[in-house]
Amino acid sequence: MTRSVALGAVGEFAAAHHGAFTRSQAAEFDLHRGPIARLKERGVLAEPVPNVLVVVGAPHTWQQRLFIATLAGGAPGIACGPSAARLHHFDGFEVDQRVTVAKPPGGRVLLKHVQVSQTLASYARRDIVEIDGIRSASAARTVCDLYNFHGSAVGERALDDFQRRGMSLAWLNDVARRVQQDKGRGLALLLAELEVRRSPTPVRDSWFEKLVEQCLQSVRIPGLVRQHTIRDSRGRFVARVDLAVPAVRLGIEAHSKRFHSGPRQEALDQRRDNAAALQGWELIYVGYDDAKRTPRQVREYIELLVKRRALDLGVALPLAS
Repeated sequence: MTRSVALGAVGEFAAAHHGAFTRSQAAEFDLHRGPIARLKERGVLAEPVPNVLVVVGAPHTWQQRLFIATLAGGAPGIACGPSAARLHHFDGFEVDQRVTVAKPPGGRVLLKHVQVSQTLASYARRDIVEIDGIRSASAARTVCDLYNFHGSAVGERALDDFQRRGMSLAWLNDVARRVQQDKGRGLALLLAELEVRRSPTPVRDSWFEKLVEQCLQSVRIPGLVRQHTIRDSRGRFVARVDLAVPAVRLGIEAHSKRFHSGPRQEALDQRRDNAAALQGWELIYVGYDDAKRTPRQVREYIELLVKRRALDLGVALPLAS
């Protein structure tokens, strides 16, 4: 018999909530102080922080640590910032181990490695959702918080993912304006970016594309476009590439193991590359470490490649000397 079954109804509740619950929640299932003390003595329950109980033997996961942090301190809180971004599966936060929570004014969490902001009062009811049994900031509010407290570079990565999933930019704009009125010094950049995105510009397929774009801000690489569709002479779809210099039929793929690894994906990439080659295109791959650590070398390599392609194709480009 598992410990959760031995605990009865409260055990079932704990099993669905990362092995943790509060004393108040236990009381709702008629588990009170005396029985709790005996269960602790028997090693069935532990109490990592006052009033929060954990089933001994339950998996020690990031989700459990976050859930306990939201319950700790006497007043319930919510996941915010990076923790909320991970709950929403935002790009770049999939394995983020930080535990970040918002609590009411005066709220404290006596746990190591937990970042607490006493900002819960700034969250409207509509800013709070529940994900995997954990109360969290909504997706829109999370993007705002990342811009506000973690910088525009981090926030823009989440914004790209937010837009890529088809979430409403109007919703995000409304939340950003409301939060800015309260405590939103960092939201001017988000609002400006949302204004730009009202135009029908394709959203980046991944944050990695943005990294590569930063490598390619060069007058020697003219006409750079993103999410370019390659078509054959009859207008039929052939391939789509992350970035392209159409004048010299050069496609640039942001290569990361997450999206381009595995036999099936490699076969698809090869088939796509061969189809593009039939149309006179050359596709190259830029790796994450290349773009992150040596942007100058990547830029110079692509500048030379554009120059060579222009010579091979007899194309005159307005390249700088």
